[in-house]
This record gives sequence, C-alpha cells and structure tokens, in this order.
Amino acid sequence: MTKVLINGIDGRLGARVAELLSVDASVELIGLCTSQPPAPVGRAELLQARLNGQQLAELLRSEAVDVVIHLAFAGAEQPNVGREEAVQQNVLGSMLLLGACASAGVQRVVVRSHTAVYGASPLNPTFITEDRPVSLSGMRGLMRHYVEVEQFIVEFAARHPQMNIVPLRCAPIIGGWSPLLDYFKEPNPRMLTGFDPCMQLLHHEDAAIAFVLASRYAAKGPINIAADDTLCLSQAIKLAGQRPAPMLEPLINLALTLGKQDVLGAWPFDLSFMRHSFVVDTRRARRELNWAPVYGAAESLQMLRDNGQLDGDGERAEQALRAFLERNT
Repeated sequence: MTKVLINGIDGRLGARVAELLSVDASVELIGLCTSQPPAPVGRAELLQARLNGQQLAELLRSEAVDVVIHLAFAGAEQPNVGREEAVQQNVLGSMLLLGACASAGVQRVVVRSHTAVYGASPLNPTFITEDRPVSLSGMRGLMRHYVEVEQFIVEFAARHPQMNIVPLRCAPIIGGWSPLLDYFKEPNPRMLTGFDPCMQLLHHEDAAIAFVLASRYAAKGPINIAADDTLCLSQAIKLAGQRPAPMLEPLINLALTLGKQDVLGAWPFDLSFMRHSFVVDTRRARRELNWAPVYGAAESLQMLRDNGQLDGDGERAEQALRAFLERNT
C-alpha cells in the first residue's frame, strides 16, 4: 500500500490527480487544502487546514506518507493573489514542505513547475532539455517563484540524496483558469511587431496524468511536460478566437518605464517571452515516465473556443483515462 498526500487538492489540477489516483486500490490518499475542492477527489481523505512546518512533519510522519504531490502555488489556478501572500505560499511554503518531507522520511516529492523557468532567450536551443539551467533573468510573479523554488530544490536535493524530488516543468495548462488564458480571452491580445515566438501548451488531463505517473515511477530530477505540437503566438491567439494586436516595442518600453504595467494586458510573462521562443524537449517524460500527451495544443485551444471549457469532451477524457490505465498495468 502506498500513501500519497496531495498538497493543493483544492485546485482543479489537484482534484483531477486525486480522482485518477483513486482508481488504484493500492493507493491511500490524503488531500491537504485550505478550501473545498472544486471537483470530485475520488477516495481522498481531506484535511482542510493551513499547517506550519512542524505540523506538516507530524502529519507526514504519523500517516507514514510515501509520496507528496505539491501543487499548492498561489496564482497558478486562482487570480488576484497578493504579492506577499504569494511569496509566503509559493516560495516559503515549498521550503517548509520539503523540510517536513525530509524530517518525516518521505521517499518521493513531485513538485509543480513551469517550462518558462528556462527563460526566453535567443541563446535557447530549438528544443530545451532538462539539463539547461533555470534563469531568474526577467522573471516576475509566479514564474519567478517557480525558479526560486527550483533553485532551492537543487541545493536541498544535494543535502538529502535519499529523497527523489521531481519538478514537473509543465507548459501553460489549458483547462480551468490560468494566467495565460486571461491573455487569450482579451479581445485583441498584444504582440510585438516583427516577433512571433513559438510556444507549447498542455491539456489539463495530460498534466494530471503526468503527475500521477511521476508519483509512481523512479525518475529523479526535473522533467519537461508539453503537448507534441508547437504553435506560434499569433496562431494560438487565433485558435483561441481572438485577433492579435501588434505593438511597436519602443512604445511598450516607454509605457512600462512610465509605470503602465497594463500595456501588455494579461500577458503573464516577461516581455522577452514575446520576442523569443521557449520550446522544450519531452523525450525524458516519455522514456522515464512512459508519458505521452493525448491532446494537442491546437486541439485544446479549439475545444476551449468551441465549448468555453474542456470538460465537455467526455469521449476524449475517457480515452485519456484508458491510456492512463493501460500504462500502469
């Protein structure tokens, strides 16, 4: 019997991960949350509380937890989070959780991260592999927090080699709320004149399956997760049902200098991500997790445009679930 704790089960991703894990009778589930989950959580036993580091260690030790899936990042699935609250939860909260896991003897920790941690640079290779260092340059908000957490993980893992820590670097997730979807929903999303960088996306179901598989397999270290197809930014905007609005970079820079941060609308990344591509290599996920995406990026955006959400496509969700079950038999 394997005991798994999902920290952040009150997010849509956490709820879906719990539902998928509940299919396996050999898994016992605890869901840690600060509010009620927005969707079914299968057989997970919920603990609704905000625990400190000592209390986390006591919980993990008393329940003999083997695996922790850490998804509780403020601003990842809910908007309008204060800066101070976000730093406390995302960076300090992750540090406390990892310390508690080490103290309680947890064997494996899977941590949510993002493909943007590599940064957007003309020096990026065509397909970025996991051995490329993460970068704080130009990072702000949630993306900066992901980088800071990953930098801490590198140091922490060196001090605790007995633990398997797996940051899953996910492309922007399509399904539910996300920072990038707010951008796609604008009537005329901004772009830089003369630039059309490539990007990847990830269907919500494929993301959930990746976390389930990462909790089971013996892989260690960061793993890239993204759909197979790559889109130009302008293509993604059009597939989402909008028309891009190119703007001259000097005008944007002037507005930013004057403190008008809303000049880019809801664009969640640094301006450099409007210039340069960040496309990752997912071969390690296929090789070490036996993971492969069921949905393409273009298909996910088209579904979002047609249905307003991704939950309506029951047949494809059933296909994804069958694919998951087959991988684990």
